[in-house]
Amino acid sequence: MPGGCSWPRGLTARGRPAGGPAMRSPVKTSARLVVAVMTGVESYQLPMVRGICTVLEEAGVPLLVHVGSPSSGRFGMSSLERILQRMEPRGVITTNALIGETERTLVEILGGTGVPTVHLGQEIPGAVCVRGENVTGMRALTNHVIDDCGAARIVLVRGLRHQPDAISRERAFREVLVERGMAVDEDLVVDGEFDHDVAYQALRWLLHRRRDLDAVVALNDGSALGAIEALTDAGLRVPEDVVVTGFDNDPSAALHWPGVTTVDQDLEGQGRAAAALLVDWLNGTPPPERTAVPSRVVLRRSTLRREGEEGRLLATATEMAKGAKSLLAKQAAVLDINRMMINCRTVEQVVGTLTNHVQRHLNVRRCFLAIYDGLGVPGRFADIRSDRARLVMDYRDGYPRTPPPELFPAHQLLPDELRYELDTGVLVFQSLASAGRDLGYVLFEQGTSEVGISEVLRMDLGRTLGVVVSTQELRDRATSLERLVAQRTAELARVNLELRRSLMVDPLTRIANRTAFDAHLEQHWEALAGTAGELAVLMVDVDLFKAFNDCYGHLLGDDALRTVATCLDGAVREPSDLACRYGGEEFAVVLPGRGVPAARAVAERFRRLLAEAAVPHAGSPVSSVVTTSIGIAAGRAEHGTDPASVVARADAALYRAKESGRDRVAVFTMADMASGHASL
Repeated sequence: MPGGCSWPRGLTARGRPAGGPAMRSPVKTSARLVVAVMTGVESYQLPMVRGICTVLEEAGVPLLVHVGSPSSGRFGMSSLERILQRMEPRGVITTNALIGETERTLVEILGGTGVPTVHLGQEIPGAVCVRGENVTGMRALTNHVIDDCGAARIVLVRGLRHQPDAISRERAFREVLVERGMAVDEDLVVDGEFDHDVAYQALRWLLHRRRDLDAVVALNDGSALGAIEALTDAGLRVPEDVVVTGFDNDPSAALHWPGVTTVDQDLEGQGRAAAALLVDWLNGTPPPERTAVPSRVVLRRSTLRREGEEGRLLATATEMAKGAKSLLAKQAAVLDINRMMINCRTVEQVVGTLTNHVQRHLNVRRCFLAIYDGLGVPGRFADIRSDRARLVMDYRDGYPRTPPPELFPAHQLLPDELRYELDTGVLVFQSLASAGRDLGYVLFEQGTSEVGISEVLRMDLGRTLGVVVSTQELRDRATSLERLVAQRTAELARVNLELRRSLMVDPLTRIANRTAFDAHLEQHWEALAGTAGELAVLMVDVDLFKAFNDCYGHLLGDDALRTVATCLDGAVREPSDLACRYGGEEFAVVLPGRGVPAARAVAERFRRLLAEAAVPHAGSPVSSVVTTSIGIAAGRAEHGTDPASVVARADAALYRAKESGRDRVAVFTMADMASGHASL
């Protein structure tokens, strides 16, 4: 964990060894456990967990950190409800969520349990809440920007509108400007949503309209970093032209160059305060409803325009380089895990890969992987039961153990013979799901590390187990098809066709792949031989897709390709028409028995659907949304001809469309063969 903090098992806050005189008598797990509910255990939540650990370890109370999806309104509520109802924890500590619906749902659930609850970073009427002292820090930061930096035209990058921290920070900023007789220019107020990419896009659009700003005040560090990137891309220097501030003192703010001036709201202190209030509450002392933890301004290079600091700047740069090197090494390890997980197709392979990496790469002391009843059992994937689980991985103190084979109630998290593991230290509960289906969960205890691994496990394990489910479902389906073939000889052709199609689907876009394209083209070309029927081909290329990936990243690039595929598949009408992913960002359509007019109609339907989808493309000089270039050609299956010639002409037309400015359709007709040029 950042700052060298670890989650020691069997140690009190003063470091007394497990089993020593200071150890308390064992008690029932469900009577001792405290649950912390979080959207992740990453850079924002890790300091809070450290603070909570400090107090609870001193009190001899074990902690379970329940991690839900950061963007899901349900917040992984099914697993949380089971834990709250069945394990009956002594108390609960919650942190704020990315959307208000999540917080409201959680408050409703907790209100029905009667469990003492302390809320971190939230304002809930009638509830016990702990928050950072946002107002003092924000006022000091705003005064620094005005007085020390001389700023007069200040951009405000707002946060999440429902979130109390964002609301109070914005209010404090506005109050300072009013007190100083400075009107708030609403044209310089943009939404950043506490997100790097959202803030980047907001600043880019603002800089298209005006460039007279001299300061950017972002309500968190991620938004500040996005703003710095946008300013730099626009040719403005930080801090020489524009000063920038953030909030929260995220580790990334210190690793960035220039370092970001920010406000440290003492997240670890907030965690300590929340845990202390809960412990006092459990000991009979009613807590106050509101507790504020002081914050402080941290000045860094993004607002300091001083000269003659070459030596200090060199030392700072050296420290940043060391930190960045360490972070990159850990991120490389995470990517290695991702690559290894991609190749897993069985639960056993998932367990083997995870076991090989938890200690070497992730420095995990304990790790338990449980899958729900039915997962991994042929024929049971349609009926996975999330109320019963099976432990498939038991990793403790550097060694894998053989897990008990029996099923156990999922709400108790571990089999009976291992439940004592819940009585010490801190275990993080991460639910695993894929495509809206609960698959299992992982419990882990992380040692000293600078990288939170909750998201790594959630994404990689969840996605990989989803692939396992899909693979086994395909295997089960193939088995069923084989039985049907044996039982229904008359249906052999249909069953074989379905099986072949299942092997000809592009895994990313879920439409036909290149293999399916070649087979479909050849089959219908032969069927048209000797007839007057034509066959048309469309070649489709996503315009400036590399620029899209450079701007938004490969994950959103994959989403964009899926949207293009959906639109293209929706544009074809006849049963024999086939839309395919040809390769990379290139797609193709085969229209058997159809000519150029029909191909044009398909192209226009597709362009209309893609325009309605309106996928943003800020890196494109052609359009603000994703567009495509399309080449069309048609031909007849005459003696001695080859379907590849039609594809080649369509490809030439596509080249013509791109050469002519992109976002258009070009047709290669027979009349064009003499000139070698396609018509627009």
